[in-house]
Amino acid sequence: MLEAPNFSAALRGLSVARLFAAGLLLGIGALLAVWGALPHPFPPFALCLAGAGAASGAFLVLQPTVSNLRRFAWLQLILDAALVTAIVAVTGGPQSIFAFLYVLVVTAACVVLARLGGLVIAGLSSLLYTGLVLGRTAFPLSRLMEPTETTALEIMTIFLNTAAFLVVAILAGSLAERYPALHRALEDQRKDLSDLRAFKDLIFESVGSGLVGMDLGCRITTLNRAAEEITGYESGEVAGHLWESVFGDGIPPNEIERAMRVEGWQVRRHEIRLRRKDGREVPLGISFWPIRSGGGELAGIIGVFQDLSSIKQMEERMRQADRLATIGRLAANIAHEIRNPLASLSGAIEVLSRELPRGDHDRLVQIVLRESDRLNHIVKEFLEYARPAPLHPLAVNVGEVLDEVLLLLEHRSLPADLKVRRDYDGSVSALLDPQQFRQAIWNLCINAVEAMPEGGELRIGAGIVTQRNVSRLEVWIADTGSGIDPESLPHIFEPFFSTKPGGSGIGLAQVHRVIQDHGGDVEVRSVPGAGTTVTLRLPLAKAAHRA
Repeated sequence: MLEAPNFSAALRGLSVARLFAAGLLLGIGALLAVWGALPHPFPPFALCLAGAGAASGAFLVLQPTVSNLRRFAWLQLILDAALVTAIVAVTGGPQSIFAFLYVLVVTAACVVLARLGGLVIAGLSSLLYTGLVLGRTAFPLSRLMEPTETTALEIMTIFLNTAAFLVVAILAGSLAERYPALHRALEDQRKDLSDLRAFKDLIFESVGSGLVGMDLGCRITTLNRAAEEITGYESGEVAGHLWESVFGDGIPPNEIERAMRVEGWQVRRHEIRLRRKDGREVPLGISFWPIRSGGGELAGIIGVFQDLSSIKQMEERMRQADRLATIGRLAANIAHEIRNPLASLSGAIEVLSRELPRGDHDRLVQIVLRESDRLNHIVKEFLEYARPAPLHPLAVNVGEVLDEVLLLLEHRSLPADLKVRRDYDGSVSALLDPQQFRQAIWNLCINAVEAMPEGGELRIGAGIVTQRNVSRLEVWIADTGSGIDPESLPHIFEPFFSTKPGGSGIGLAQVHRVIQDHGGDVEVRSVPGAGTTVTLRLPLAKAAHRA
């Protein structure tokens, strides 16, 4: 049984089909009448068709106002059977070529009213047709059909047509009843297929690793979103291109072909250098997997790859950290051994300077003492870096610590055009070692001021930043000074590396060590000639946040 929206649409379709058929038959009849080939009078035929067209128009107009559409459908189909009977009567009765119209009416009844409606209309059509044929003898229609005796052939025609009407009603009714169920099943299958395709596309596009699909000829068919970001190419831009044209020849073709024959998890991982669309090279780790159809046949290849830049950088940092740790332990022992003789030398020089008479050697003695103090200061800083004091974290107000550092900074001799801008308030708290954190901020502020000998703007800010439900403390120190050149930027946290004349290279190394001891990290962004911004990111303890 059709649902209400479908039932209303079926009725509208029935009216439109009736109107179209009436117009078509009327046109054909008019042409045959003009050519003199119409075997029956044209005016009654045209009158019946005009009545069918008028009824169709009336049904289309009245349908939106009808409350009971099913009764309205019965009325239309009964009237259709009557109109077909009239057309058959005026076109020769048993000899009419338009008896097939009963079949159309029965089929329409099956579509609209299912099998029961089709059987009822088929029975009504059979009665009307039988009455039309048999009624010629008892009730002849003057001027339309001559009164004649009903022949055995006509009686057989009645039985054949009646049987045809019933068979059509049964078959069309069965199809009409099965159609909604099949339609719903098809819609469910289509929806499931659409959901499965959307799910597949969602997984394919949401995977964090790059995915590249290839056919059996190693031609690229698609890239997912991660692959587009890594390579710099869009999927449609490289579709149909050979693998080598995008990913280079770092992997021999026979290796990719060998991946097609791999069974299970015996997949080899390759590392290559990819030249992105923008010309930058990135290291990739990639593996190939065969794609098989439902029947187990090989359908293509999929490559799964990741950008190894961060991993390579981490590995380099680990190697550097191991190397620096070894050098640091050795240097700390050497520095400790140097410190004692240095103190003895300084003491001996001071005693000699008091006992020797005044003369030209006084200036040399002062140089020795000054350089001894400078060397002792460097050794002290290095020992503090190499053998840091244990952390004593407290819930401190970050704004108060920054205010203390800026207060000490203002008592130094600063450039006249230096402006200090505060981008923080007193509401930010964190769990920190106040002494070591203050020393780290002081080192950064001194570096920023020394980078602006002619003045500029020193901006210090702090705030809590939340990303992926994780809150962290961020403190940034920015200057508008000379900046750091790209070649020196990767080495600024190494001990004894300095771009300033007379710099010890320990200050930034201490900053990096202090922030790492707190479980944070340091980010430096610098543009030569435009300034430097150092951002400290520290974990925010819940206790400190409540404080």
